[in-house]
Amino acid sequence: MTLPTQTMPSARETRRRRARWIAAALAFAGGVWLTAPALAAVAPSRALPPPTSAPTAMPTPTHPLTATDVEAFVDGMMPAALNTAEVPGAVVVVVKDGQVLFEKGYGYADYTRQIPVDPRRTLFRPGSVSKLFTWTAVMQQVQAGKIDLDADVNQYLDFKIPAYHGAPVTMRELMTHRAGFSETARDLLTFGKAPPPLDQILKRYVPPRIFAPNQGPGYSNYGAALAGYIVQRVSGEPFEQYVQRHIFAPLDMTSSTFVQPLPAQFAANMSKGYATWDKPGPGFEIVSVGPAGSLSSTGDDMAHFMIAHLQLGRYGAGEILSPQTAQAMHTTVWRSFPDLNGNLLGFYQQNVNGHRVIAHGGDTDYFHSDLSLFIDDNVGLFVSVNGRGKEGLGEFIRNSLFDGFADRYFPRAQPLPASTVDAATAKKHSAMIAGQYITTRRSDSTFIDLVGLLQPSVVTANADGSISATPVGQKETFVEVQPFLWRQINGHDRLQANVANGVVTRWSTDSAAPIFVYVRPGGLAGSSAQLQLAWASLALLALVAILWPVTAAVRWRYRAKYPHSGSRALAYRLVRVCAVLGVAAVVVWGFVLQQVSSTNGVSVGTALHIAQALALLGFVGGLIVALWNLVLTFRASGAWTAKLFAVVVTAAFAYMLYIALAYHLIGFSGQF
Repeated sequence: MTLPTQTMPSARETRRRRARWIAAALAFAGGVWLTAPALAAVAPSRALPPPTSAPTAMPTPTHPLTATDVEAFVDGMMPAALNTAEVPGAVVVVVKDGQVLFEKGYGYADYTRQIPVDPRRTLFRPGSVSKLFTWTAVMQQVQAGKIDLDADVNQYLDFKIPAYHGAPVTMRELMTHRAGFSETARDLLTFGKAPPPLDQILKRYVPPRIFAPNQGPGYSNYGAALAGYIVQRVSGEPFEQYVQRHIFAPLDMTSSTFVQPLPAQFAANMSKGYATWDKPGPGFEIVSVGPAGSLSSTGDDMAHFMIAHLQLGRYGAGEILSPQTAQAMHTTVWRSFPDLNGNLLGFYQQNVNGHRVIAHGGDTDYFHSDLSLFIDDNVGLFVSVNGRGKEGLGEFIRNSLFDGFADRYFPRAQPLPASTVDAATAKKHSAMIAGQYITTRRSDSTFIDLVGLLQPSVVTANADGSISATPVGQKETFVEVQPFLWRQINGHDRLQANVANGVVTRWSTDSAAPIFVYVRPGGLAGSSAQLQLAWASLALLALVAILWPVTAAVRWRYRAKYPHSGSRALAYRLVRVCAVLGVAAVVVWGFVLQQVSSTNGVSVGTALHIAQALALLGFVGGLIVALWNLVLTFRASGAWTAKLFAVVVTAAFAYMLYIALAYHLIGFSGQF
């Protein structure tokens, strides 16, 4: 679950969120960019081949997919990975041909008390993997004839979702994250008391729709929660009870629940969530939009769910979907790019080495999980870790496990084809795609959009014709293998771009395409100049604020006469007051972003309104008094340097007001 961020991301989300919001907040308030290094023990460094030679990995021998071999493989990786990342514990489960092949806990569910992870007893929080249960519930209601995938969802609701350019939202769009909702973050992850009823959460703020279905996807927790609420309404059962009766019970998932806070019978077996192995979080995370990510479950229970989907809806004597419905859920694909992974009905593609894989991942602040089904091979893999880890490395353990598992047991049968792109074309195309981008998973109507300013996604053209990007939180380098299709060096990812009128307008990767698309913004937002000018303007206002008391002290020390009088003196002082207020606004906004990102249960309501008020007074008021001061300065017979300084200060206020308006730092709403 993750926002752009800390909203429940999927395993490949949001990018996925190594634009951690706290990094954005600190960057805005202090100019420090925080990035995590590669997980050395899990993701080795990569050397660059010549630019036009695509990676042509040869097939490797297939290892037998047996319990003994899997245990040796996972035992050889997980302890070292957990130790390197400083994550206390994990659970890994593999199913094959309708049976649990391997399940094992690693490390500790409670580090302080040295309670080991038990795959049959220890509960983890799989975050957005929960959505697969919500989408399964939706398909049950589709199968029952109570939901039409292509009907306006308003017919199932007791409030209205506005149309976008006349087009309503459908369930199919919700399931493929193409409803176009603006990102939301308010109270997404908190601690302590139970969340408000689901309908209150959904009705309190309906995020605007910011793009059409064919421009997506843009991953949305709100959209998934809306689908869960529709299940609740058409079935007549509270969502948590519905899943218990119609999914958990038939699958014999006796240690699973969507209920929050955690029911007493499960509490003793709940793993703690950790920042690093000796720093537990504040407690049980409360997900306000429950259907989007509030599941608590054991590794063994997740095995039952994987087996059911691999067996087209059946587990033992229980059936949750008909074979036809399950098949539709697993095969209906919508792609934003023709050659990249796409979205199914709830699952997304995670194809690897020529094998069809459907999957979903999830993150809370302290748990990181992936569920992957090698759908044609009748094999499933589930992994969950219970810590953010040192410098956020915990969430990347699952990616390395999946890659290693796929390469060991499902290697590519044939070598990859050589590149068809010559060196000159590769350099030309790399220059075309280079630049700054924003994603379709964003907010265009609240201050969350500020993350796009502070941490834009940048594609770099390298001297050898390759390109570098950071689609899933770790830097990847790609070489072009077909026109505007790049392949990751020493990895599985691919990147594809759309071109219009000789300009790259959007791109995504296999790991990102089911979650969001990167689009090139217009104007200043499409260049680094926008942020650089903001820093320069802020620095100038800070200088004005600092020099005010300094010059006053110097005049007092040398008994110098104050140089202004009357309205000129008033304008001079008001400009300095507004500079102080503007700098204070930035500091308070940094605090607000930090609190929103930190899931520590602290309400930002008061701080948010203080930040909005300071921005209004500092930047709107500042521009007004700066213009007044400018006029008075030019009317006076002072030095040209004073006039130039007045012009520059006015320009700084004007630019900061532009930033404040463009990124919604001025307003009265408490929604985000």
